[in-house]
Amino acid sequence: MKNIFFLFLIIAAFSCGKNEPTTTEKPEAEVAHASGDLVHLTAEQAKQAGLEFGGFEQKNIADELRVNAELVVHNEHVAQVTAFSDGIITDIRASMNAMVSKGQVLATVRKPDLLDMQQQFLENKGQMAFLKNEFDRYKALKDADATASKNFQKAETDLRAAETTAAVLAAKLRQYQINPDKLTAQNLSTQLVLVAPVSGIVTGVKTNVGAAVQPGTVVCEVTDLSQLHADLWVFEKDILKVKNGQRVSLAFPAEASKTYPATVYSMDKVLDPTKRAVRAHARLDGSIAKQQNFVNGAFLEARIATNGAGGGTALPEAAVVREGEEDFIYLLEKEDANGSFFKKIKVVKGGAADGFVSVTPAEALPEGAKLVLKGAYYVSAQGAGVAVEE
Repeated sequence: MKNIFFLFLIIAAFSCGKNEPTTTEKPEAEVAHASGDLVHLTAEQAKQAGLEFGGFEQKNIADELRVNAELVVHNEHVAQVTAFSDGIITDIRASMNAMVSKGQVLATVRKPDLLDMQQQFLENKGQMAFLKNEFDRYKALKDADATASKNFQKAETDLRAAETTAAVLAAKLRQYQINPDKLTAQNLSTQLVLVAPVSGIVTGVKTNVGAAVQPGTVVCEVTDLSQLHADLWVFEKDILKVKNGQRVSLAFPAEASKTYPATVYSMDKVLDPTKRAVRAHARLDGSIAKQQNFVNGAFLEARIATNGAGGGTALPEAAVVREGEEDFIYLLEKEDANGSFFKKIKVVKGGAADGFVSVTPAEALPEGAKLVLKGAYYVSAQGAGVAVEE
């Protein structure tokens, strides 16, 4: 009986060994795979990708440093229109985003007690006429020894005090934009006007009609956008590469193919401790900022030409694939009945011009190497195991 039991176990084990596991695999044509360090594409996939091959070209492209940038207008070109006296806002003529000229009236302030100062000035002006006549009369009497010197001295003192008061009141009236030479009892004013200190665009309205203001209250803000420039953040390790006069290409991330020229004109002397970077300032060429309607605070990508153009190896920009923080190209290693096999080569990118980019491979390539010039991103996606629909 025991022998029969062992025989049954042997037969069962033999039967299980003949059953092969069933797996579900995607056809090789759907997803390419990496064989060792090689990326494999079937003939059908290579055709779909529209691959084109070639080699390096010699191009005169300047080395470039890529940095982050921001469009800014520094504080010295941003003016705040403030109330210089207490009062009530009666009119605001500044509209957001409106162009204004230097000296243009932006708001009016009602100040009823301004009448008191004008009254004092006019009364003092009338008193001065009497004091001047008294001074002249006593001077004539003194010259004829017909009056005491103290009478003349008193007349002179009163006249000089009135003249001082007139000068002080006139200066105060001018501060309130009232011309004392034209002031009469018929043109008294209780309104103050606030004017634009610079020409530019209204970038802020801080109050409203009817609001009470005190000296120093900000009513609106005017920005001179003609002074808009790019701040380039250069990391500590690259500071020595950047100098005044270097050319810069600026581009918005959403429209990287369109660039705007600028020139480095200044660099900060203090390192930002948080970013471990220093600001380089680049002036936009001509009137680009006005023509393109650029805005203060917009972020950009900048490429600084750190030296003159020189001959070097270059490839079309589409041949270089960005993966994470590194750049790669793809070398056709071999072709056979199973398809094409590609090797990923790390490169260091330099400057770019006319659709080409300067590249330096991290390893020596064989003579006559066939590089993927078109379709490199397709090959990269396959190497990462990304399925591509047929």
